Amino acid sequence: MAKASRALLTRLVHGHGASTHAGVSPVLDRSSTFRLDDAAEQALATREGHDAFDVYGRFGTRTTREAAALVAALEGSESALLFASGMGAIASSLLALAKPGTPVAVAAGVYGGTEGFVAGELPARGHTLIRFDASHPEDLRARVGDGPKPSIVWCESLSNPLLEVADLEGLAALAHSWGALLCVDATFAAGMAQRPLELGADLVVHSATKFINGHSDVIAGAVAGSEALVSRVFSVMSYYGSCIDPAGAWLLARGLRTLPLRYARQSETATRLAASLDAHPKVARVFHPSLASHPSRALAETQLQMPGGVLSFELSSGAEALAFCRALELCAFAVSLGGLETLVAIPRRSSHVGHTPAHWEGVGIREGLVRISVGIEDPDDLWADIEQALVRVGAQFSE
Repeated sequence: MAKASRALLTRLVHGHGASTHAGVSPVLDRSSTFRLDDAAEQALATREGHDAFDVYGRFGTRTTREAAALVAALEGSESALLFASGMGAIASSLLALAKPGTPVAVAAGVYGGTEGFVAGELPARGHTLIRFDASHPEDLRARVGDGPKPSIVWCESLSNPLLEVADLEGLAALAHSWGALLCVDATFAAGMAQRPLELGADLVVHSATKFINGHSDVIAGAVAGSEALVSRVFSVMSYYGSCIDPAGAWLLARGLRTLPLRYARQSETATRLAASLDAHPKVARVFHPSLASHPSRALAETQLQMPGGVLSFELSSGAEALAFCRALELCAFAVSLGGLETLVAIPRRSSHVGHTPAHWEGVGIREGLVRISVGIEDPDDLWADIEQALVRVGAQFSE
């Protein structure tokens, strides 16, 4: 059977180049510099294709390239590139692809680190920002109007932390009609709930720290897309020195080999927990694409393969949210997401800290909002822990 026709799970397990390496685990090469053969020396001297050779660790190594190839297989792309962090991938992509002097359209609901970068760094580089509702492409069309067209349209496939589903097909059509690129942060979708390139996106970005690695032991980022676009991002990555360390890339490849199994379990459990929370009298509102009440439920049914392993819900106040998190015994009160263990956080105090109350309210991040990244633990154990914490909050705030 041809390798390209094998199922994704098979390719993730066996796709690291076993035909040239006897071990069943990928090679970990920590060399910072390499002896140059003729082809590598020529590529380095001409700067043509030197990212495909072992030349110098700042450009990547066999270890990082093999892990990147797995990300390319995951997203169905021509090429992929790994970074030292998700923010490295986000910043490098925006810096590489935003044309000087053009507007950049960024969805209103994005990760707090992305928000800080686009609000603080892009205007300083001469870009105006156009903010829009990613679930409704017509909102972006109306905000651009007859004015200058953006060179990049940026959104999250599933937004952090409210799990809003972007209309990628509609946004891609609109962006391409302007000659713009659609760049999608697909961290929450992880190549499992959705493959944005198949819906028209030009570049996919990941905080690979999260679901792609999945073991809470690596900080990493990734981009995937055409060879031409990834090459442009590579240039910025190499100048800014944000290439992933080979050890991190090796661990990332380890995590990718089980991603389909982990993500399916996390999505299934998140769906169960969302339904239980939605029925709980202490909970004001639940955000998960599996729920009929979700604002972008219709898009979830047409553009997602599964609803994903992250959910959020609202309690009546920030004090209750903090008390809930402190009352948990099994779930970890911690930042980040996508690991084997269930992680619970308060967005206003973690992923979106530092923004103004007006910004929080404008994008729907209220004081009582709690985000849960579901792990692979037993669902009944998770619900028992969540329920007992809700009971304790109810007792504390009814006095």
